[in-house]
Amino acid sequence: MRAVKPSHILIIGLLISAFTLSIRFFAHQKVVASISDSRLVEVSGIDESYTNPGYLWTHNDSDSDPIIYLIDKGGNIHMEVTLEGIENRDWEEIVTVKEGDKSFIYVAETGDNRAVHEFVSLIQLEEPKFNSATSSVPKEKLKIMQFKYAEGARDAEAVLYDYQKQEFVLITKREKHAMVYSFPFEINPTPMVIKAKGTVPSRNFTAADMNEKGELLLKHYDSIFYWGQSSKPAVDRILDWNPRTIDYTPEPQGEAICWHNGSFYTISEKNIGKPQEMLYFQRLR
Repeated sequence: MRAVKPSHILIIGLLISAFTLSIRFFAHQKVVASISDSRLVEVSGIDESYTNPGYLWTHNDSDSDPIIYLIDKGGNIHMEVTLEGIENRDWEEIVTVKEGDKSFIYVAETGDNRAVHEFVSLIQLEEPKFNSATSSVPKEKLKIMQFKYAEGARDAEAVLYDYQKQEFVLITKREKHAMVYSFPFEINPTPMVIKAKGTVPSRNFTAADMNEKGELLLKHYDSIFYWGQSSKPAVDRILDWNPRTIDYTPEPQGEAICWHNGSFYTISEKNIGKPQEMLYFQRLR
């Protein structure tokens, strides 16, 4: 048998890598909704609803009312839920998590543009069932986890839940090399101190999501990154930094992303003079 030259092996490897990178897993984005409701002025987070299949949860950015909104895939509001006794200082992400026959919503109060706040928080509530146009959750039914960064105040907008490790993963925004944290949701008498597990060679991350199959989405203003199904911890996969890049034309200040039935959505936070657009990326394989 003739031996294969090392140079040939290298060429074959490069061809396989190029073919793998060229595979498209999702169709190019499609505008499926234009959000014109005046209640949604600066959408900053989105995630799917488990209790209300086919719907999505969203919220506004800083200094807005402490309200989460249940919308359909046309961008129409069906219910608004007020979280009593707290403020929306700078909500940046919303995460829904299925736990047995229940599901919970986590709102990430993690925005800090000037890095001046000592503490940030995650706010947990049981996911409401759609049965009226308006609802509220008393403060005593909210669970709030306060935490701070060992390295000092940070601005963070990308938060996801890892079902494999049952922990949250947070990626910061403004450092040249974004910092990556992972931690469980815990209610402590004193704020938890979290320490970065490492950094990645990029910045300006604005949204993240992970589904129950272990697929990951992470986006910044210019790109959407994708990791396929895996049982490896999300924090390790992100720190390894070997994602695929999704075919994506950047939207005006896109700051929200979420999975839905294997495909995914994004929303522009702002679109000056125009309605905010919701984009749909349909799975191809």
